Amino acid sequence: MTAMTEQSQAIQTKRDRGLDTELKRRLVDHFDLIKRPNDLVRVTQISNHHFRVNTLSPIRASNSVLPAYQITKSQFLHVENKTGELVINDQTRR
Repeated sequence: MTAMTEQSQAIQTKRDRGLDTELKRRLVDHFDLIKRPNDLVRVTQISNHHFRVNTLSPIRASNSVLPAYQITKSQFLHVENKTGELVINDQTRR
């Protein structure tokens, strides 16, 4: 039983990597509110305050059974929590 507990703790440590998961959850909630109804938003946490956000829109090929998605917007963001508010700075190169 001890080996199983140690193994699950190691898996959780690798997954979290000491990142602020609360900040990511708040950012995901923010983008869920502003996205279009059929779009998907993928948030990848790079460091504690840096995120990559991809917005995917559905496309329908004429011979496709399953919907496919195309990245319509990709952003690199610096996000901070100041006095309970999210401060989002877009650092995407244009």
